[in-house]
Amino acid sequence: MPRRWAKQIALLAAWIAAAALLGLWFGAPAWWLSAALALYVAHTLRHLYLLDRVLEGGKHVPPFATRGLWAEILARVDTLRTKSRNRKKKFHRVLKEIRESTGALRDGGVILNADNEIVWFNPAATWLLGLDPRTDIGRRIDNLIRYPEFVRYLAEPGGESITIPSPKVESGWIAVQLIPYGRNQRIAIVRNATREITLERTRRDFVANASHELRSPLTVISGYLDTLADDDDLPESWQVPITEMLRQADRMTQILRDLMELVRLESAESNAGHDFVDVCAMLDRMVREFDSASAEHPTLSLSFETDAALLGNESELHSIFFNLLHNAVRFTPASGSVEVVWRADGQGGELKVTDTGIGIPEEEIPRITERFYRVDPGRSRAKGGTGLGLAIVKHALQRHNGTLEISSVEGEGSAFRCLFAPQRLVFRGGRAEAAVS
Repeated sequence: MPRRWAKQIALLAAWIAAAALLGLWFGAPAWWLSAALALYVAHTLRHLYLLDRVLEGGKHVPPFATRGLWAEILARVDTLRTKSRNRKKKFHRVLKEIRESTGALRDGGVILNADNEIVWFNPAATWLLGLDPRTDIGRRIDNLIRYPEFVRYLAEPGGESITIPSPKVESGWIAVQLIPYGRNQRIAIVRNATREITLERTRRDFVANASHELRSPLTVISGYLDTLADDDDLPESWQVPITEMLRQADRMTQILRDLMELVRLESAESNAGHDFVDVCAMLDRMVREFDSASAEHPTLSLSFETDAALLGNESELHSIFFNLLHNAVRFTPASGSVEVVWRADGQGGELKVTDTGIGIPEEEIPRITERFYRVDPGRSRAKGGTGLGLAIVKHALQRHNGTLEISSVEGEGSAFRCLFAPQRLVFRGGRAEAAVS
């Protein structure tokens, strides 16, 4: 027990003992004890009143107003109150500096509580979102911004930002990202994305229009080249150039076809449809086509660990599977092997394409899904690649709520895994085991 409390208890015991002795001396000890306890209670109530004054923010208690244990308690409370007041001043100063600094930002900042109610926002949010500090503080932000994509993002924010139409500027766009902030709060960072969206649309339109306009001239050129190549009177010195021109014309046609497919995927709705797609039949037919296309190709094997189908767009799923299988066959020597596995369970579906080809350097893996990016440009062009296949795979997978995972060891081979969300799966009577080679 602390010394000051032991001393206080000893004083109380001495006070009661003295009252009892006086009561025994003068008679009526009960009255004397009652009077002593009443004086002690009055003494305690007085100090509780002084303590209440200190806690209510009153003036300091004069040193002569109390002494002993109560003096120490009041002094400690007064010290804590002073420290709290200093911390509060510091907090307000820091908050003022933060608000002044955020007020100078061009990006909007909106602080939301656990119920998505607006606690505070900076001036930039006023003109980006059309908020009014006089009326919108305390209102739910999803009552002010009613776009379905934004409402879903509030419920499940994830890590990335979303882009939605501006609620204030006609034909404008804003990017919103939610970040955890403080206790049960989030801050919404709002950025004007109109210029980025406009540039992206301009790029897509240019690629789409250029691809469309170039198809007709290429068709004409290819037609004349085919005619020249079939002409028996063609001089022998022209045969090699004509053949090479035909090969390059076919390659350009394929590039234009892939470009138009990529633009279509980028411009389409965020999610693909939900048509029934028989994955097993599609993969079986595709592997047999690759197996019969050429005499010199790596060993192809196909195994099914499930008979599950997918809900999606059949042509886009075909494009995903074809590009992965085509890349594996193209970059694997005839002495190697390519294995395709389709499996699924309650957690989702997985298509895995594994090859024993040339492999990919580890530092190149993050970039190989970029359009026109090639690990070995010379070899890719020699094999007829367009550099767009994996970009198409990535965008088509995103439209099917899927992701692409890549692992590779240079010189040993690569593995490509397409992961599909469970809501895209349709199970048709359990798992099946099959193999095609």
